[in-house]
Amino acid sequence: MNPTEEQEKILQYPEDLSIPKKNKRNTALLTLLSLLLVSALLLACSELFQDEPDSAPLPPPETEVETPSEPEEEEPPYTLLPVKKDEDSGKYAFRSAWMASVRNLDFPKSQGMSLDELKRAFERNLDLYELYRMNAVILQVRPSGDALYASELNPPSIYVTGDVTKGLPTDILAYAVDAAHERGMEFHAWFNPFRVTVDKMPDLTTEEILNTLSEKSYARLHPEKVLRFDDRLFLNPGDPEVRSFVIESIMEVVRNYDIDAVHLDDYFYPYRSSRVNEDGETVPYFFGEDEEDLQTFETHKGDFTDIKEWRRNNTYEFMKELSHRVHDQKPYVKVGLSPFGIWGHSEETDGLGSDTPTDSSETYHHSVFLDSRKLVKENLVDYIAPQIYWAFEETAAPFGTLARWWNDVAEGTKVDLYIGHANYKLYENVKDPNWAQESVLTDQMAYTNTLQNVRGSVFFRLGYLAENSGEFSGSGLENLRKNNEHIKNHFSQMAVVPVNRNLPETMPEEPKEVSLKNNVLTFQDGYEGFEEKDKTRYFMVYQFPKGDQNTENPAYLFKKIPVVPGTKTYSLNHLDTENYTYGVSAFTRLHEESSVEDPDILDQ
Repeated sequence: MNPTEEQEKILQYPEDLSIPKKNKRNTALLTLLSLLLVSALLLACSELFQDEPDSAPLPPPETEVETPSEPEEEEPPYTLLPVKKDEDSGKYAFRSAWMASVRNLDFPKSQGMSLDELKRAFERNLDLYELYRMNAVILQVRPSGDALYASELNPPSIYVTGDVTKGLPTDILAYAVDAAHERGMEFHAWFNPFRVTVDKMPDLTTEEILNTLSEKSYARLHPEKVLRFDDRLFLNPGDPEVRSFVIESIMEVVRNYDIDAVHLDDYFYPYRSSRVNEDGETVPYFFGEDEEDLQTFETHKGDFTDIKEWRRNNTYEFMKELSHRVHDQKPYVKVGLSPFGIWGHSEETDGLGSDTPTDSSETYHHSVFLDSRKLVKENLVDYIAPQIYWAFEETAAPFGTLARWWNDVAEGTKVDLYIGHANYKLYENVKDPNWAQESVLTDQMAYTNTLQNVRGSVFFRLGYLAENSGEFSGSGLENLRKNNEHIKNHFSQMAVVPVNRNLPETMPEEPKEVSLKNNVLTFQDGYEGFEEKDKTRYFMVYQFPKGDQNTENPAYLFKKIPVVPGTKTYSLNHLDTENYTYGVSAFTRLHEESSVEDPDILDQ
């Protein structure tokens, strides 16, 4: 994830249903009897008023008989509390951390782990998410043209197998998706779209590097579609067949797994590097200087005359098609993007970019060639999580400057903005006084809470939230420990993933049969349809202080209970009914909430 080299990173009725028909003879007889009764009453009334000439005039004939009123509906034995959203209440926030598989950074931690070891390790990672009260998992499932899932297009990941000739011990993605959902968390499948190799191999030819890959690797099978830059290999984004292959690789996962989002990172075209020139000086080195994709440009340029503009169009068309394909297949699956924190510099983009110095890296004009700003403005992504991996005081890219810039970009769009934070720097950059402070990231989050369009936070990366893992030591460990404690305190209350405005509306149904007896709350799922987006994904139990039923106060979020297929009745025990009242609501997978239902209090 990190761009620097050292951290690179109908409901239908059954056909045989018999609907009883009305008995027409009985209906006619009842109607005749009713008319005779009404006539008799009218005759009696007229005789009554004949001896009272001073009485008030009779009403007109057409109003002598009142129209029968609708029977009053029987009130339910519980009370519905409508949820009136307050976006500023703190109840709604996306919280996650990147779980990297590349280089065995977060999961799996080593190659060749057994099935049981993999499961235990993943569950421990989920424990960590829960410790920080996070509500979404972002797992890297295709780190470098390989797969942590059963694929017909990409070979098993070497970060799992340890050997390019071996298969996966299990479908890791299938297990991970289910495990995350069982804990009430979203699952975002993270893809690196074009990368082939991660580490530099300067002593090997491109052919030799390709021969180290699985025989099933697309890059090895199609060497003509591979480019080399800075002694690393990547698939050529300028080749339409490459873009189609990557999209099909992602769609294979969208079709086959119950993921909540497709998540792409920042690697499209390569970042700048450096090299030594003829004078022995170390100078910046940009992709394209050695005409790596010039032949591709000449073949596929169409009407483009500027190769940089053509590259930006390649990544734009890739993202546009991917967005349409995902939403056509499953309209409720989000498409997310995590670009480098600097889109472009104001000085180089006619004032559109951020107020950052031109010698800082960026991803519009000189490298990567991804117009993430355009993707947001056209709502082609559902959320964006820019990697703002700098402190407030860093002049090359001040955190506040970039957070405000992205907040302005998201203004007026339907795209959710989450901020990517560099918690890894709390350890790696501990000698930098800007990072050797105990509340660096909570200060950043306190600041972004003042920005209208920021709706969550993501940390790079998960491993740095586990300071006691045994991987850290020295002053960096102490800095991590202090900052992590602040983050836990900042996330002291549960939060709900915000409803994404770019996706279809969903229709949650309130829980039914809600009752409270002997301090035990029981209820059932009220949804009985078959529409995937409207199904209940989880329930939220509220614990209200008596006399206060504010459903927007995050302090009253008591317990999230995920739906378990096949379960009819859910229960929650040992409730404190002397000091609190309780309510329960239902959420769809897109986090639309039903009314909160007060339970029917049954005799003890």
